Amino acid sequence: MRDDGTERRGFFRINDEIALSYRLLSAVKDEISDDAPSIEGDQLVSSLANELEGLREVSRVHFRQVEKESPEIARYFTFLEKKIDLIAHHVLTASNDLFTKNTQPVSISGSGLAFTINEKLDIGDLVELQFILKPSLVNIVTNSTVVSCQDQAGQFRVAVEYDRLSDEERDLLIRHVVRKQMNDIRELKT
Repeated sequence: MRDDGTERRGFFRINDEIALSYRLLSAVKDEISDDAPSIEGDQLVSSLANELEGLREVSRVHFRQVEKESPEIARYFTFLEKKIDLIAHHVLTASNDLFTKNTQPVSISGSGLAFTINEKLDIGDLVELQFILKPSLVNIVTNSTVVSCQDQAGQFRVAVEYDRLSDEERDLLIRHVVRKQMNDIRELKT
């Protein structure tokens, strides 16, 4: 919610736990041009999980068809997918320091993120976020603008809006949010 009481969210928001790191880029958003590259880690490794997740979404339609026509082959494909996921998980966890950090609770959507930190940030500050969604291991690196920072007993609840999020990354993020919502609803029913 904005200070004037109006709602600005355009995407569903969920509470989740993710591996997250941030760094302050600038107190003034205009200091970084729109065409300046985002600072990223090993692009090949970080995009591996994103590519696998994208391919999984594309192949679901085909998988459902195979599942109808030949359940045995579908079970075999499921087994192969689990093996690929296991290898990818090992490669990603071995090559990314962010995995060694503890996850933290956040409020996340397709447009922004809220998280708790130990330092105060100013509204308008530009931060680089890197976060990994679990269990898919999708890795997102984006510049974001601080839209809120509230003191909560010595810690600060920071809300940011993404400035640089590709359509592909936003789609992966939205799919993660929808899947998490569906899983949470299923857990409530059981």
